Amino acid sequence: MWPSELRHDHPSVHRDVEQNETTPWLRHTGWSRLFHNRSLAIIAAAARKPKPAWNEDYLLGQWHDEPLRSPAAVEAQLRVILRGIDLMIDRATFTLLKTSYRSRCWMNTYWKDNFWPHQFRIVGCLRNYVDIWKRFICYMFRVSNFDTHQQREIFNLRLRRDETIMMRHILYLVSLLQRETAPPDLNSDGSSDEEEDEPSDYDDGDRDEDNDGDEEDYLTDYEGLEVGNRSNENNEDHDGNCGEDAKDTDPAFSLPSGLWLHLSEAIFQLSMIFWTYQEPTGDMSASAIIHFTAALGIHGSSFAFHSAHASSSRLAALVWIGRLLFLEYAVPVYAYNTLDLAWPCRTAYPSQPDRISFIRCKYLLRGCYTPFGELIELKAFAKSIVKREGVPGNLAWAPDGRSFTIGDDKTVRLSEFCEIHHKAVKAVQEQVDEMLLGWEPDIDVSAIRDDLTCRKAGWSFIDKIENNLVDIWKTLLHRLQKSSFRGTPFTKSGHWNAETCHKYLIAGAELNKSAFAAIHFRAGLPGRGTEVTSIRYLNSKLSIRNVFFYDGQMIIVISYNKARASNNYAFYIVRYVPTDLSLSLLKYLAIVRRVWEFIAREMQTVRHDSKEFFFLDPSGKRKHLSSEQASSILRSRTQDLVTPWSLSLYRQASLAISKRYLTELVDKANFYYPSSAADPIRMFAAGAGHHPRMLLTTYAIDRALPERLQPELLEMYRRLSNTWQEWSRNYYEECCLQLQEGSIKPNTNVAHELRHKRPAEPDGRDRASKKRRTKSDSSCYDKNEANYSDGFLYNSEYQILICIACESMVQPGQGAFYRHLNNTHRITGLACKALIKRFNTYELCPFKKLVIPREKISPIPGLAVHTAFKCNVCVKVFGTPHFTSSSNKIRDHMIIHKLGISPMNAEELGMFQTCRVQTFSSARDKIRYFEIE
Repeated sequence: MWPSELRHDHPSVHRDVEQNETTPWLRHTGWSRLFHNRSLAIIAAAARKPKPAWNEDYLLGQWHDEPLRSPAAVEAQLRVILRGIDLMIDRATFTLLKTSYRSRCWMNTYWKDNFWPHQFRIVGCLRNYVDIWKRFICYMFRVSNFDTHQQREIFNLRLRRDETIMMRHILYLVSLLQRETAPPDLNSDGSSDEEEDEPSDYDDGDRDEDNDGDEEDYLTDYEGLEVGNRSNENNEDHDGNCGEDAKDTDPAFSLPSGLWLHLSEAIFQLSMIFWTYQEPTGDMSASAIIHFTAALGIHGSSFAFHSAHASSSRLAALVWIGRLLFLEYAVPVYAYNTLDLAWPCRTAYPSQPDRISFIRCKYLLRGCYTPFGELIELKAFAKSIVKREGVPGNLAWAPDGRSFTIGDDKTVRLSEFCEIHHKAVKAVQEQVDEMLLGWEPDIDVSAIRDDLTCRKAGWSFIDKIENNLVDIWKTLLHRLQKSSFRGTPFTKSGHWNAETCHKYLIAGAELNKSAFAAIHFRAGLPGRGTEVTSIRYLNSKLSIRNVFFYDGQMIIVISYNKARASNNYAFYIVRYVPTDLSLSLLKYLAIVRRVWEFIAREMQTVRHDSKEFFFLDPSGKRKHLSSEQASSILRSRTQDLVTPWSLSLYRQASLAISKRYLTELVDKANFYYPSSAADPIRMFAAGAGHHPRMLLTTYAIDRALPERLQPELLEMYRRLSNTWQEWSRNYYEECCLQLQEGSIKPNTNVAHELRHKRPAEPDGRDRASKKRRTKSDSSCYDKNEANYSDGFLYNSEYQILICIACESMVQPGQGAFYRHLNNTHRITGLACKALIKRFNTYELCPFKKLVIPREKISPIPGLAVHTAFKCNVCVKVFGTPHFTSSSNKIRDHMIIHKLGISPMNAEELGMFQTCRVQTFSSARDKIRYFEIE
């Protein structure tokens, strides 16, 4: 693959190396032969961005037992060049945004005559892609700093004369810039980003997950099957509200001035010299860009070569950058007048489509003799290997099943996972209460009605008359004028107090962030960044909203998703928000949000006109939250964890937990393809002479719902969301609360192994119960507070010993006491003996002899309060109630009564209801619920 003049060893040696390489990827690329007997450490170091430190030589490695360094002056020059690259990319992206949809589709098509209607567009991982090109430019300039002999000997690279001349011109411009006053930030990307230079395999495979970063859609088969020429950044329709282009519908851009303009245009010319390289023999192995793919394939720490899977995302970055620069090369918005041979702007061409077609046919088609064509083949071959061998594993579970590691060092603990879920909901509830100034509006979330098919612009469930929410926000507005917020009054001398209003606006922005985190964590399995950040709660002129109320819960309905973009078959994804969180978010949208917007207008601080979006951009520059800002919100909420979360990390973690723990909890039912002959849908379909799917999608369609979002599909998503939420609550109760450090008593010794957990005070009223609570749930800690000093409470009425931290009774007996203190709370030594001695003084009733209350009683202090479901039919028929904490199980339970109605109708008719319950013991086999007031 590599030209003979670049080979320094005997051909037989190369044959031995090739035979020793057992992977098809390395045999095909020839990377090991290219860098044979050369220091991979030096080559990998040369392909990194410069460090932020000034006036320091950059150590590349050891060559012939001598340190090899890149001088500090060269590193300083590279920092200036990186700034020039940013200016070049900004100019090219502006050209992209000003290019027509059809032209962008042609730029995104690999074949000459087969039009693919998916446009070339800006990706969310643009910074990562640009970093790859910055590393290439740094690599070329570091190599050029050595003489020709050293370039061949160390890097096995030969720079051509025109490339060298252009680089010298760029260095001359850099020297002129360095004589002027240094700009505020020559290292605009903030750091050397060595960690970005060598991301883990997890990062490579998922770095643009939120912007449809799956690379398999480039070319699905290397062997020539033309099943679709797709790019990694474009599994999306040209919807202006999706992807990163949404923020740039009317972009503001201006050319740099002076030497910065000269530098950016010179860097662009150098880039195109590399991209337009053509070898008369057709061999692209001598191309600097193809050579760099080998340097890019070296792992920065192990100095082994990356696998085909890990290399594919890096190749995708080069392909995307190449396409962007070729578009700028073909039809630039602004002319390049500082070059010796000026390049005209797009208006100089009589036909811009013809100009694009000419550039495409010469440089960008699959099979052309250019670096871009070679990259296409490399990436296609890598994908064919991944398709055969599968995606490598990126996750490892701990032996105890309570934590796992993603990639190399991203650790996720299930206890932290569920605790963050609980905290997110609690934070929203507290922030909503604060912004309501203590006012508790009379809102029944179960009574909210909605129209899921109304497309009237600006309309939502708030405008439905029977919900009584249209003007409810004005009540809070009147209360504000007579109230204070965080220590200062809202009005002063009959006018709004700017200081207080500013505090309220800041609190509203924080509440908006908390609402995003809570919905993303608790509403079910997480979606992609481009989906969850662009949620609407109001209809727009062109799009229907995503937030609805159905069956007493807020639901998030998303129809824009990856599968739809791939096959143009629209289907919906529905996520059910828990009832308690639904109530808080309803108060936020109907009351707090509207008051917040009113105050923002009064203070003249409204910076956006897209109020239909649920999650606003804190900076006001975009229509809605971006994927990067969403990841920043998750990181801020998890900054105290071992590994702070991002959107992609949390998505990976959630799916890993689901596959391990939720598989057995999900009912094995497929509404559209029932497998059992006894299934009612299958029987009805047989009677009508139809396939079950035909019956469900064509006949008796409920007009109150979208055509492809019928009750059967909603029920499936409801069960999935409930399963996810109930697992999180159960794990939080059974594992998290019992492992809190300091959960027993202040003067006891708790194991230091649990230092990573939040200290749990024994009298803390904020400890969550196993099941969801609402604000109306009263605390059962209001009595006998003096008895909580040691973390245990003796109830003489029922003769039980209650652990305040666990909110459950402690089983009587010497062995049970020891196991609870030692195993659960890590209390040992004298402290353990003292507690056991005191426990033995109590008269305790064994669990089997406890009398479970049959009537409603007052809450027992110290025991957890849960929200459960009570079957009223059992009370009438058997005289004893049936309780369950699962909404799915209570609906399944109704079937045994053979009422002849659906579970949904049974709830509406009052056949079962929610209630507050307690249980003496939270152990799985000892849960016996009884109702409390």
